[in-house]
Amino acid sequence: MGFSIKEVTYKGNYLLFLTEQEFSGPWFSFKLKGKNLETIPVLLKNIEPTPIYKMVNSRTGTTIDRITLDFDINEYLKILIKEKKLQPIDFKNKSSLIRLYIDVFNRPKVPYINTFFTLKNISGYDLIDFSVYFVFDFDINGLEGFDNDLSGYDDENDILYQYDKTGLYAGFSPISRSTNYETCLTKDFKIDNEKVNLSNTLYDKPGEILSALQIEFKTLEPDQSFQTALIISGASSKEELIENIKEG
Repeated sequence: MGFSIKEVTYKGNYLLFLTEQEFSGPWFSFKLKGKNLETIPVLLKNIEPTPIYKMVNSRTGTTIDRITLDFDINEYLKILIKEKKLQPIDFKNKSSLIRLYIDVFNRPKVPYINTFFTLKNISGYDLIDFSVYFVFDFDINGLEGFDNDLSGYDDENDILYQYDKTGLYAGFSPISRSTNYETCLTKDFKIDNEKVNLSNTLYDKPGEILSALQIEFKTLEPDQSFQTALIISGASSKEELIENIKEG
């Protein structure tokens, strides 16, 4: 259960195609802190098993789709207890939900997709050192060119992008300035409790490349929210890509 973007095209050419679900959406990391609970590092990919993620509802409109998901902290902790990574604790009467609202704007005849993310801490826990990551394993030109992509980062406009020798580009940028970025071979991508920050480096050879941006938000206390938006676009040049994303 979770959220991923399955397919993106630009003028009939694939930008995202048959990508693994966990490599086409938002990830989250934070340290969980609550009364009578030691500080626990948490990493959530965009796809996690039920009952960790639960679908609250899904609505489809003409140009706007909304998905509402709940992340159940207690269910996550129960798995850690089962794996003997955490001592048993009393969950009685402990509010444990983090709610994620995802609004996808897919207007016709525009060269970009807007997606808004609102994460509300409706639990009784503090989420310390909270980060959101936008992770995309673009496949420029689909199966014909998935393993020969190059990458770049436009610092002025905070745009991370991939392209290939045909001149087809795919890129994305958040409305909130990113803290860190990274491109690497898909097989080498790693975020875990020991490595929570992206490296601010680009993979400098053609390959099967993954791109990721990170936004740090410090602490989300109970009843606080974090909101950001993401623009994804394709183009036939870097200059066109920048203009498309700025327009979005």
